[in-house]
Amino acid sequence: MQRHIDTQIQALRQEFITMGLEVKASLEKAIQAVKEDDQVAAKEVIEHDEIINGHEIHLEKKTAQIIALQSPVAGDLRETISILKASSDLERLADHAVSIAKSVLLLKEEYRDEQIDAMIGQMGDNVLEMLSSILKAYTEVDDKLAVQIAAKDTGNDELYLKIRERTLSLIKSKPKFISEGIDYLQIANHLERSGDYITNIAEWIVYTKKGKITELGRNDL
Repeated sequence: MQRHIDTQIQALRQEFITMGLEVKASLEKAIQAVKEDDQVAAKEVIEHDEIINGHEIHLEKKTAQIIALQSPVAGDLRETISILKASSDLERLADHAVSIAKSVLLLKEEYRDEQIDAMIGQMGDNVLEMLSSILKAYTEVDDKLAVQIAAKDTGNDELYLKIRERTLSLIKSKPKFISEGIDYLQIANHLERSGDYITNIAEWIVYTKKGKITELGRNDL
């Protein structure tokens, strides 16, 4: 006989994945907006953020109810806490997608740099691959896959440093590039932070499976 708490946690899992797919779609559209200078896509990302916020608020409310009314223990408690914490990470990922979209609206086509665009595109693709994989790992509670995904964040950090170096060099040599340079740095920073939040979700998967908090992607593996 299925326990009532099992049904409730399953509903939480399903909404978390739904939220994750919404966030993935927003981030994908934001990165598309950067690559193609798509102003319409950028505005759609901004407008869609309210729906994602609604998911987080609902998950926060339902997890609090389960903890208060069901008093979960052991694995049930770990998974409930993980969903609460990981949904907050998803919401912050969505915030970064919105910030990227806002930066796209400020970039001027005539001052864009092909090398930076290429690196940002590569960084964006890596973040999207990480997010897609982490949702799979979460669905399967695959802690080994979660660790592998977190390790990929190193590539984002390396690209961020290259983008920063190239951008600052152009700002020094081309004063008219200052505004665009700042926008590029902000976009790269939002992507770098996105990788960090995906790594956080990976840590919550490990916590659900093993019952301990493990820092991933921080040179301690």
